[in-house]
Amino acid sequence: MGGLYWRVFGLFWLALVAVMVTSVWITSRVVWHERVGVPTAHQLALAGDIAAATTRRIGSHDIASVRRWLRSQRGGPIRVWVLPLPANAVPPPPQPGFLVQREAVASDGRRYRVDVRWVRPPHPLRPPFRAFWLSFAALGLLLSAAVALLLARYVALPLRQIRASARRFADGDLEARVGRLRMGRSSEMVALAHEFDQMAARIARLIQDHRRLIGDVAHELRSPLARLGVAAELGRGETDPAERETAHARINRELERMDRLIGQTLDLSRLESGARGVLETGDLDGLVAARVADARFEAQQRALTIEYAPPPEAMPVHAELDRIASAIENVLRNALRFAPEGSSITVVLQRSGHDTASRARLLIRDRGPGVPEADLARIFEPFYRSADARQHIGSGGGLGLAIARSAILRAGGSISARNREDGGLEVRIELPLARD
Repeated sequence: MGGLYWRVFGLFWLALVAVMVTSVWITSRVVWHERVGVPTAHQLALAGDIAAATTRRIGSHDIASVRRWLRSQRGGPIRVWVLPLPANAVPPPPQPGFLVQREAVASDGRRYRVDVRWVRPPHPLRPPFRAFWLSFAALGLLLSAAVALLLARYVALPLRQIRASARRFADGDLEARVGRLRMGRSSEMVALAHEFDQMAARIARLIQDHRRLIGDVAHELRSPLARLGVAAELGRGETDPAERETAHARINRELERMDRLIGQTLDLSRLESGARGVLETGDLDGLVAARVADARFEAQQRALTIEYAPPPEAMPVHAELDRIASAIENVLRNALRFAPEGSSITVVLQRSGHDTASRARLLIRDRGPGVPEADLARIFEPFYRSADARQHIGSGGGLGLAIARSAILRAGGSISARNREDGGLEVRIELPLARD
Protein backbone atom coordinates (compact mmCIF):
# COMPACT_ATOMS: atom_id res chain seq x y z
CA MET A 1 0.00 0.00 0.00
CA GLY A 2 1.44 3.28 -1.11
CA GLY A 3 1.48 6.77 0.30
CA LEU A 4 -1.88 7.78 -1.19
CA TYR A 5 -3.67 5.03 0.74
CA TRP A 6 -2.22 6.15 4.06
CA ARG A 7 -2.91 9.81 3.34
CA VAL A 8 -6.58 9.08 2.62
CA PHE A 9 -6.77 6.89 5.74
CA GLY A 10 -5.11 9.57 7.86
CA LEU A 11 -7.42 12.33 6.66
CA PHE A 12 -10.58 10.33 7.37
CA TRP A 13 -9.20 9.14 10.69
CA LEU A 14 -8.40 12.68 11.78
CA ALA A 15 -11.88 13.79 10.77
CA LEU A 16 -13.48 11.02 12.81
CA VAL A 17 -11.25 11.79 15.79
CA ALA A 18 -12.18 15.46 15.59
CA VAL A 19 -15.90 14.61 15.48
CA MET A 20 -15.57 12.17 18.37
CA VAL A 21 -13.60 14.55 20.56
CA THR A 22 -16.04 17.38 19.89
CA SER A 23 -19.05 15.16 20.54
CA VAL A 24 -17.55 13.88 23.79
CA TRP A 25 -16.90 17.43 24.92
CA ILE A 26 -20.42 18.58 24.09
CA THR A 27 -21.94 15.51 25.72
CA SER A 28 -19.89 15.99 28.85
CA ARG A 29 -21.10 19.56 29.15
CA VAL A 30 -24.70 18.44 28.72
CA VAL A 31 -24.35 15.68 31.29
CA TRP A 32 -22.72 18.08 33.72
CA HIS A 33 -25.74 20.36 33.65
CA GLU A 34 -28.24 17.52 33.55
CA ARG A 35 -26.98 15.42 36.43
CA VAL A 36 -27.23 16.24 40.15
CA GLY A 37 -24.29 18.29 41.17
CA VAL A 38 -21.44 16.15 42.42
CA PRO A 39 -20.68 17.11 46.04
CA THR A 40 -17.35 18.63 46.86
CA ALA A 41 -15.26 18.08 49.98
CA HIS A 42 -16.66 21.28 51.48
CA GLN A 43 -20.21 20.09 50.87
CA LEU A 44 -19.44 16.73 52.48
CA ALA A 45 -17.98 18.47 55.55
CA LEU A 46 -21.00 20.75 55.74
CA ALA A 47 -23.38 17.78 55.51
CA GLY A 48 -21.46 16.04 58.30
CA ASP A 49 -21.69 19.10 60.51
CA ILE A 50 -25.43 19.36 59.92
CA ALA A 51 -25.90 15.66 60.70
CA ALA A 52 -23.86 16.03 63.92
CA ALA A 53 -25.83 19.12 65.01
CA THR A 54 -29.12 17.34 64.33
CA THR A 55 -27.98 14.30 66.31
CA ARG A 56 -27.02 16.44 69.32
CA ARG A 57 -30.31 18.33 69.23
CA ILE A 58 -32.25 15.06 69.17
CA GLY A 59 -30.37 13.92 72.27
CA SER A 60 -31.10 17.15 74.16
CA HIS A 61 -34.53 18.25 72.85
CA ASP A 62 -37.80 16.64 72.14
CA ILE A 63 -38.41 15.52 68.59
CA ALA A 64 -41.07 18.18 67.93
CA SER A 65 -38.64 21.03 68.62
CA VAL A 66 -36.04 19.27 66.45
CA ARG A 67 -38.49 19.15 63.52
CA ARG A 68 -39.38 22.82 63.99
CA TRP A 69 -35.67 23.69 63.94
CA LEU A 70 -35.14 21.66 60.73
CA ARG A 71 -38.07 23.44 59.04
CA SER A 72 -36.46 26.75 59.90
CA GLN A 73 -33.25 25.65 58.24
CA ARG A 74 -34.82 24.80 54.86
CA GLY A 75 -34.15 26.78 51.72
CA GLY A 76 -30.63 25.61 50.86
CA PRO A 77 -29.47 22.69 48.69
CA ILE A 78 -29.13 20.40 51.74
CA ARG A 79 -32.13 18.50 53.07
CA VAL A 80 -32.34 16.62 56.40
CA TRP A 81 -34.78 13.81 57.20
CA VAL A 82 -35.33 12.37 60.70
CA LEU A 83 -36.91 8.92 60.60
CA PRO A 84 -37.86 6.84 63.69
CA LEU A 85 -36.35 3.40 64.06
CA PRO A 86 -37.90 0.44 65.89
CA ALA A 87 -36.36 -0.30 69.27
CA ASN A 88 -34.79 -3.60 68.29
CA ALA A 89 -34.31 -2.91 64.54
CA VAL A 90 -30.94 -3.18 62.92
CA PRO A 91 -29.98 0.10 61.21
CA PRO A 92 -30.42 -0.28 57.46
CA PRO A 93 -27.38 0.04 55.20
CA PRO A 94 -26.64 3.45 53.70
CA GLN A 95 -28.99 4.29 50.89
CA PRO A 96 -27.67 5.64 47.56
CA GLY A 97 -28.11 9.32 47.02
CA PHE A 98 -27.50 10.37 50.65
CA LEU A 99 -24.33 12.12 51.65
CA VAL A 100 -24.46 11.31 55.36
CA GLN A 101 -26.56 8.88 57.43
CA ARG A 102 -26.34 8.72 61.22
CA GLU A 103 -28.22 7.18 64.13
CA ALA A 104 -29.42 9.33 67.07
CA VAL A 105 -30.94 8.43 70.48
CA ALA A 106 -33.41 10.83 72.04
CA SER A 107 -33.65 11.64 75.75
CA ASP A 108 -36.62 9.29 76.09
CA GLY A 109 -34.58 6.38 74.63
CA ARG A 110 -36.15 6.33 71.20
CA ARG A 111 -33.88 5.77 68.22
CA TYR A 112 -33.90 7.90 65.05
CA ARG A 113 -32.03 7.87 61.71
CA VAL A 114 -30.74 11.18 60.36
CA ASP A 115 -30.43 11.36 56.53
CA VAL A 116 -28.60 14.30 54.98
CA ARG A 117 -28.83 14.70 51.19
CA TRP A 118 -27.68 17.20 48.56
CA VAL A 119 -30.63 17.88 46.28
CA ARG A 120 -31.13 19.52 42.89
CA PRO A 121 -31.35 23.28 42.85
CA PRO A 122 -34.89 24.54 42.77
CA HIS A 123 -34.59 25.66 39.13
CA PRO A 124 -32.23 23.20 37.41
CA LEU A 125 -30.70 24.09 34.05
CA ARG A 126 -32.15 21.73 31.41
CA PRO A 127 -30.27 21.74 28.14
CA PRO A 128 -32.08 22.21 24.82
CA PHE A 129 -31.67 18.66 23.46
CA ARG A 130 -32.99 19.45 19.98
CA ALA A 131 -30.53 22.28 19.54
CA PHE A 132 -27.78 20.03 20.86
CA TRP A 133 -28.35 17.33 18.26
CA LEU A 134 -28.76 19.84 15.47
CA SER A 135 -25.50 21.51 16.41
CA PHE A 136 -23.81 18.11 16.65
CA ALA A 137 -25.03 17.13 13.16
CA ALA A 138 -24.06 20.51 11.71
CA LEU A 139 -20.58 20.24 13.20
CA GLY A 140 -20.15 16.72 11.75
CA LEU A 141 -21.31 17.89 8.31
CA LEU A 142 -18.99 20.90 8.44
CA LEU A 143 -15.94 18.87 9.38
CA SER A 144 -16.78 16.16 6.84
CA ALA A 145 -17.27 18.73 4.08
CA ALA A 146 -13.95 20.40 4.91
CA VAL A 147 -12.06 17.09 4.87
CA ALA A 148 -13.83 15.94 1.68
CA LEU A 149 -12.97 19.23 -0.03
CA LEU A 150 -9.34 18.93 1.00
CA LEU A 151 -9.22 15.32 -0.16
CA ALA A 152 -10.89 16.18 -3.47
CA ARG A 153 -8.36 18.93 -4.13
CA TYR A 154 -5.52 16.63 -3.07
CA VAL A 155 -6.55 13.97 -5.59
CA ALA A 156 -8.15 16.04 -8.36
CA LEU A 157 -5.58 18.80 -8.86
CA PRO A 158 -2.66 16.57 -9.90
CA LEU A 159 -4.97 14.55 -12.13
CA ARG A 160 -6.23 17.77 -13.68
CA GLN A 161 -2.64 18.86 -14.30
CA ILE A 162 -1.78 15.51 -15.91
CA ARG A 163 -4.97 15.66 -17.99
CA ALA A 164 -4.17 19.16 -19.23
CA SER A 165 -0.68 18.03 -20.29
CA ALA A 166 -2.16 15.00 -22.07
CA ARG A 167 -4.63 17.21 -23.91
CA ARG A 168 -1.87 19.58 -25.02
CA PHE A 169 0.22 16.64 -26.20
CA ALA A 170 -2.76 15.19 -28.10
CA ASP A 171 -3.31 18.58 -29.79
CA GLY A 172 0.20 18.42 -31.26
CA ASP A 173 2.34 20.11 -28.61
CA LEU A 174 5.13 17.52 -28.42
CA GLU A 175 6.89 19.54 -25.72
CA ALA A 176 3.95 19.26 -23.28
CA ARG A 177 5.08 17.78 -19.96
CA VAL A 178 3.56 17.52 -16.50
CA GLY A 179 6.75 18.54 -14.69
CA ARG A 180 6.46 19.21 -10.97
CA LEU A 181 3.04 18.72 -9.43
CA ARG A 182 1.65 21.76 -7.64
CA MET A 183 -0.40 19.73 -5.14
CA GLY A 184 -1.05 16.12 -4.24
CA ARG A 185 2.56 15.04 -4.55
CA SER A 186 2.01 11.48 -3.33
CA SER A 187 4.35 8.77 -4.52
CA GLU A 188 1.65 7.39 -6.85
CA MET A 189 0.88 10.77 -8.44
CA VAL A 190 4.56 11.64 -8.83
CA ALA A 191 5.20 8.24 -10.44
CA LEU A 192 2.23 8.72 -12.79
CA ALA A 193 3.44 12.16 -13.84
CA HIS A 194 6.97 10.83 -14.34
CA GLU A 195 5.73 7.93 -16.45
CA PHE A 196 3.64 10.30 -18.55
CA ASP A 197 6.61 12.58 -19.14
CA GLN A 198 8.76 9.60 -20.13
CA MET A 199 6.06 8.34 -22.48
CA ALA A 200 5.62 11.80 -24.01
CA ALA A 201 9.37 12.18 -24.48
CA ARG A 202 9.64 8.79 -26.18
CA ILE A 203 6.66 9.42 -28.45
CA ALA A 204 8.01 12.87 -29.34
CA ARG A 205 11.40 11.36 -30.11
CA LEU A 206 9.81 8.65 -32.28
CA ILE A 207 7.70 11.18 -34.16
CA GLN A 208 10.71 13.42 -34.74
CA ASP A 209 12.79 10.43 -35.84
CA HIS A 210 10.10 9.35 -38.27
CA ARG A 211 9.78 12.85 -39.64
CA ARG A 212 13.52 13.03 -40.10
CA LEU A 213 13.52 9.54 -41.62
CA ILE A 214 10.88 10.52 -44.14
CA GLY A 215 12.84 13.63 -45.04
CA ASP A 216 16.09 11.67 -45.32
CA VAL A 217 14.47 8.98 -47.46
CA ALA A 218 13.02 11.61 -49.77
CA HIS A 219 16.42 13.28 -50.01
CA GLU A 220 18.24 10.00 -50.68
CA LEU A 221 15.71 8.92 -53.30
CA ARG A 222 15.88 12.24 -55.10
CA SER A 223 19.43 11.69 -56.37
CA PRO A 224 18.95 8.23 -57.93
CA LEU A 225 15.63 9.35 -59.37
CA ALA A 226 17.34 12.30 -61.00
CA ARG A 227 20.10 10.09 -62.39
CA LEU A 228 17.49 7.59 -63.51
CA GLY A 229 15.64 10.28 -65.41
CA VAL A 230 18.83 11.52 -67.07
CA ALA A 231 19.82 7.97 -68.07
CA ALA A 232 16.34 7.33 -69.47
CA GLU A 233 16.48 10.51 -71.57
CA LEU A 234 19.95 9.64 -72.86
CA GLY A 235 18.91 6.11 -73.67
CA ARG A 236 15.77 7.27 -75.45
CA GLY A 237 17.65 9.54 -77.89
CA GLU A 238 20.74 7.32 -78.31
CA THR A 239 21.10 5.40 -81.61
CA ASP A 240 24.39 3.67 -80.81
CA PRO A 241 23.60 0.23 -79.33
CA ALA A 242 26.66 0.38 -77.02
CA GLU A 243 25.65 3.76 -75.59
CA ARG A 244 22.09 2.58 -75.25
CA GLU A 245 23.32 -0.48 -73.35
CA THR A 246 25.36 1.77 -71.08
CA ALA A 247 22.28 3.87 -70.34
CA HIS A 248 20.23 0.74 -69.61
CA ALA A 249 22.94 -0.53 -67.26
CA ARG A 250 22.91 2.82 -65.47
CA ILE A 251 19.14 2.60 -65.12
CA ASN A 252 19.40 -0.90 -63.66
CA ARG A 253 22.05 0.22 -61.13
CA GLU A 254 19.93 3.13 -59.98
CA LEU A 255 16.88 0.88 -59.69
CA GLU A 256 18.87 -1.62 -57.64
CA ARG A 257 20.15 1.17 -55.42
CA MET A 258 16.62 2.49 -54.89
CA ASP A 259 15.36 -1.01 -54.13
CA ARG A 260 18.18 -1.57 -51.62
CA LEU A 261 17.55 1.81 -50.01
CA ILE A 262 13.83 1.15 -49.67
CA GLY A 263 14.53 -2.32 -48.25
CA GLN A 264 16.93 -0.92 -45.68
CA THR A 265 14.44 1.78 -44.74
CA LEU A 266 11.74 -0.83 -44.16
CA ASP A 267 14.14 -2.92 -42.08
CA LEU A 268 15.01 0.08 -39.93
CA SER A 269 11.34 0.99 -39.54
CA ARG A 270 10.46 -2.54 -38.40
CA LEU A 271 13.33 -2.53 -35.91
CA GLU A 272 12.40 0.82 -34.41
CA SER A 273 8.68 -0.01 -34.29
CA GLY A 274 9.42 -2.71 -31.72
CA ALA A 275 8.09 -5.62 -33.79
CA ARG A 276 9.67 -8.77 -32.45
CA GLY A 277 10.94 -11.68 -34.50
CA VAL A 278 11.71 -15.23 -33.46
CA LEU A 279 14.07 -15.50 -30.50
CA GLU A 280 16.56 -18.32 -30.88
CA THR A 281 19.66 -19.56 -29.12
CA GLY A 282 22.70 -20.03 -31.32
CA ASP A 283 26.48 -19.92 -31.34
CA LEU A 284 27.75 -16.42 -32.04
CA ASP A 285 30.99 -17.86 -33.45
CA GLY A 286 29.02 -19.59 -36.20
CA LEU A 287 27.25 -16.35 -37.15
CA VAL A 288 30.50 -14.39 -37.28
CA ALA A 289 32.31 -17.11 -39.26
CA ALA A 290 29.53 -17.24 -41.89
CA ARG A 291 29.54 -13.46 -42.32
CA VAL A 292 33.33 -13.39 -42.52
CA ALA A 293 33.22 -16.04 -45.26
CA ASP A 294 30.79 -13.91 -47.29
CA ALA A 295 32.92 -10.82 -46.77
CA ARG A 296 36.08 -12.65 -47.89
CA PHE A 297 34.39 -13.50 -51.17
CA GLU A 298 33.69 -9.81 -51.83
CA ALA A 299 37.13 -8.74 -50.54
CA GLN A 300 38.92 -10.71 -53.25
CA GLN A 301 38.00 -8.10 -55.87
CA ARG A 302 40.11 -5.47 -54.03
CA ALA A 303 42.82 -7.75 -52.68
CA LEU A 304 41.62 -7.30 -49.10
CA THR A 305 42.31 -9.88 -46.43
CA ILE A 306 40.07 -10.59 -43.44
CA GLU A 307 41.73 -12.11 -40.40
CA TYR A 308 39.55 -14.08 -38.00
CA ALA A 309 40.48 -16.70 -35.41
CA PRO A 310 37.57 -18.56 -33.78
CA PRO A 311 37.41 -18.26 -29.98
CA PRO A 312 38.46 -21.27 -27.88
CA GLU A 313 34.99 -21.64 -26.30
CA ALA A 314 31.40 -21.55 -27.45
CA MET A 315 29.52 -18.28 -27.07
CA PRO A 316 25.75 -18.90 -27.09
CA VAL A 317 23.43 -15.94 -27.51
CA HIS A 318 19.64 -15.83 -27.20
CA ALA A 319 18.29 -13.24 -29.61
CA GLU A 320 16.88 -12.71 -33.12
CA LEU A 321 19.77 -14.46 -34.84
CA ASP A 322 18.90 -13.21 -38.32
CA ARG A 323 18.99 -9.61 -37.04
CA ILE A 324 22.34 -10.17 -35.30
CA ALA A 325 23.75 -11.71 -38.47
CA SER A 326 22.50 -8.74 -40.51
CA ALA A 327 24.07 -6.31 -38.06
CA ILE A 328 27.48 -8.06 -38.26
CA GLU A 329 27.22 -8.12 -42.06
CA ASN A 330 26.47 -4.38 -42.22
CA VAL A 331 29.49 -3.53 -40.04
CA LEU A 332 31.75 -5.79 -42.18
CA ARG A 333 30.44 -4.23 -45.40
CA ASN A 334 31.14 -0.79 -43.96
CA ALA A 335 34.72 -1.88 -43.20
CA LEU A 336 35.11 -3.31 -46.73
CA ARG A 337 33.79 -0.11 -48.23
CA PHE A 338 36.35 2.15 -46.56
CA ALA A 339 39.36 -0.17 -46.27
CA PRO A 340 42.20 0.74 -48.71
CA GLU A 341 42.90 -1.73 -51.48
CA GLY A 342 45.35 -4.44 -50.40
CA SER A 343 44.89 -3.76 -46.66
CA SER A 344 43.53 -6.11 -44.01
CA ILE A 345 40.48 -6.25 -41.76
CA THR A 346 40.74 -7.89 -38.36
CA VAL A 347 37.78 -9.56 -36.64
CA VAL A 348 38.15 -10.56 -32.98
CA LEU A 349 35.54 -12.44 -30.90
CA GLN A 350 36.21 -12.79 -27.18
CA ARG A 351 34.45 -13.19 -23.84
CA SER A 352 34.32 -10.33 -21.33
CA GLY A 353 32.92 -9.85 -17.83
CA HIS A 354 32.48 -12.41 -15.06
CA ASP A 355 30.58 -15.67 -15.08
CA THR A 356 27.26 -14.34 -13.78
CA ALA A 357 27.13 -11.49 -16.31
CA SER A 358 29.48 -12.54 -19.11
CA ARG A 359 29.23 -10.89 -22.50
CA ALA A 360 30.57 -11.54 -25.96
CA ARG A 361 32.73 -8.79 -27.44
CA LEU A 362 33.16 -8.53 -31.22
CA LEU A 363 35.79 -6.15 -32.58
CA ILE A 364 35.94 -5.27 -36.28
CA ARG A 365 39.01 -3.20 -37.23
CA ASP A 366 39.95 -1.74 -40.62
CA ARG A 367 42.77 0.39 -41.99
CA GLY A 368 40.57 3.02 -43.55
CA PRO A 369 40.62 6.79 -43.04
CA GLY A 370 38.63 6.58 -39.82
CA VAL A 371 35.96 9.04 -38.76
CA PRO A 372 36.34 12.59 -37.39
CA GLU A 373 36.04 12.53 -33.60
CA ALA A 374 33.02 14.85 -33.73
CA ASP A 375 31.18 12.34 -35.95
CA LEU A 376 31.90 9.13 -34.00
CA ALA A 377 28.73 9.35 -31.93
CA ARG A 378 26.55 10.09 -34.98
CA ILE A 379 27.63 7.50 -37.54
CA PHE A 380 24.95 5.15 -36.17
CA GLU A 381 22.15 7.62 -36.93
CA PRO A 382 20.00 6.96 -40.02
CA PHE A 383 21.32 8.59 -43.22
CA TYR A 384 24.14 10.32 -41.37
CA ARG A 385 27.45 10.36 -43.21
CA SER A 386 30.50 12.38 -42.39
CA ALA A 387 32.02 14.75 -44.91
CA ASP A 388 34.76 12.22 -45.69
CA ALA A 389 32.19 9.47 -46.21
CA ARG A 390 30.13 11.59 -48.59
CA GLN A 391 33.20 12.11 -50.75
CA HIS A 392 33.94 8.38 -50.78
CA ILE A 393 32.67 6.54 -53.86
CA GLY A 394 30.12 3.87 -53.01
CA SER A 395 29.73 5.03 -49.43
CA GLY A 396 26.14 3.76 -49.34
CA GLY A 397 22.95 5.37 -48.13
CA GLY A 398 23.91 5.71 -44.50
CA LEU A 399 21.49 3.08 -43.14
CA GLY A 400 23.73 0.06 -42.58
CA LEU A 401 25.19 1.11 -39.23
CA ALA A 402 21.80 2.47 -38.07
CA ILE A 403 20.21 -0.93 -38.76
CA ALA A 404 23.09 -2.65 -36.95
CA ARG A 405 22.68 -0.39 -33.92
CA SER A 406 18.90 -1.03 -33.67
CA ALA A 407 19.38 -4.80 -33.96
CA ILE A 408 22.14 -4.89 -31.33
CA LEU A 409 20.19 -2.71 -28.89
CA ARG A 410 17.10 -4.92 -29.28
CA ALA A 411 19.23 -7.88 -28.21
CA GLY A 412 20.32 -6.06 -25.04
CA GLY A 413 23.78 -5.28 -26.35
CA SER A 414 25.73 -2.18 -27.27
CA ILE A 415 27.68 -0.91 -30.26
CA SER A 416 30.26 1.87 -30.44
CA ALA A 417 33.12 3.06 -32.63
CA ARG A 418 36.52 4.63 -32.04
CA ASN A 419 39.50 5.62 -34.15
CA ARG A 420 42.54 3.40 -33.86
CA GLU A 421 45.84 4.90 -32.82
CA ASP A 422 47.63 3.40 -35.82
CA GLY A 423 44.87 4.44 -38.23
CA GLY A 424 41.52 3.03 -39.17
CA LEU A 425 38.24 2.49 -37.36
CA GLU A 426 37.30 -0.06 -34.71
CA VAL A 427 33.65 -0.99 -34.19
CA ARG A 428 32.89 -2.77 -30.91
CA ILE A 429 29.79 -4.91 -30.48
CA GLU A 430 28.88 -6.43 -27.11
CA LEU A 431 26.08 -8.94 -26.57
CA PRO A 432 24.92 -10.74 -23.42
CA LEU A 433 25.69 -14.45 -23.47
CA ALA A 434 22.91 -16.94 -22.84
CA ARG A 435 23.11 -18.90 -19.60
CA ASP A 436 23.65 -22.63 -19.86
